[in-house]
Amino acid sequence: MKSRLSILLFLILPIFGSAQDFELKKPNVEELNAELKKNNYSQDVIYLYLNRNYKAKSEKLEVKKYSYFDYNICAFKQKFESGIVYSEEQCREAGGITTKLILPKTEKRSLIQWVELIFKSSPMNIEHGWNSDKTKFGPTDDGAGCYFEIKQTEKNTEIEMYCGC
Repeated sequence: MKSRLSILLFLILPIFGSAQDFELKKPNVEELNAELKKNNYSQDVIYLYLNRNYKAKSEKLEVKKYSYFDYNICAFKQKFESGIVYSEEQCREAGGITTKLILPKTEKRSLIQWVELIFKSSPMNIEHGWNSDKTKFGPTDDGAGCYFEIKQTEKNTEIEMYCGC
């Protein structure tokens, strides 16, 4: 009888328990800003943040290179611990940079705070703000700057960012 009760509890308990949302580690604005300045703003702030806070689980994947003289990397994807996947693309001439972060399901409130801190780490003299449902953060004049968009899927949370003109 006790074993049946134990099995029943084991099967029913997960229905009532709530899954714990993933939470990104809080960005250290001062450290990120100092590192960006030191490297003359040549690295994406999100990639810098990930390398400082999470262990890489893969090398750079799906690498693309520019087709002219320097043949530097212009696009790649990389996996990090906790199921984080980062991708970056800046292959178009004067096309800005597009990054995408795929995360385990994450609470929106903590994402909003994370986006604001990441933005503060790489400040620009352009006023930015949220749309009414707090899913898009970007220049209030819809001009040049950085645009963040939070998307919730059934299994993941995605943050897409574009910086450019």
